[in-house]
Amino acid sequence: MSSTHVSSAARRYGRALFEVALEQGSLDAVRADMKLLGTVLAEATTAAALADPRLDDQQKRAMLDKALGEYLHEHTSFLLGVLEKRTRLALLAQIPAAFEELLDAHEGRLRGELESARPLSDEDRMQVEAALSEKTGKKVSLETSVDETLLGGIRVTLAGTRYDGSAKGRLDGLRQRLENVELV
Repeated sequence: MSSTHVSSAARRYGRALFEVALEQGSLDAVRADMKLLGTVLAEATTAAALADPRLDDQQKRAMLDKALGEYLHEHTSFLLGVLEKRTRLALLAQIPAAFEELLDAHEGRLRGELESARPLSDEDRMQVEAALSEKTGKKVSLETSVDETLLGGIRVTLAGTRYDGSAKGRLDGLRQRLENVELV
């Protein structure tokens, strides 16, 4: 799951790219570009260079072209040109996440996070995904992480909603109820 904040401006550029790719039948190629850009932009040196105010957008674009130019689909290259022309290359780090959100909605997929007190097997993760997919009517894809403070059970965050089936969550709920009891 992407934890990148996506501004409304990045969403607009991501939507424009998504709609063109969908209309032109190049969704798979642009999806690969977004994955590549996401990986490249996650590197600290690249992110720092794009955020560096001493470099103008033309220099930043030249750096990106040198690293990626021959690998990008024409729609993605065109987007880079538009961002450069409008001095908006700083938004580039957010566009893969915006594109991914649109792609997920288009393909009926929900991404979420599954936290557990101990590492889960792939089979257990797939069972949770299958149960949530059946419940939501969408294909659920979960990233897993370990949080030992949960003590036991699992906690799932899906589409902004947290489902807490952890021992810690139950204990916190019990504590809250006990704190709210009025003693006569």
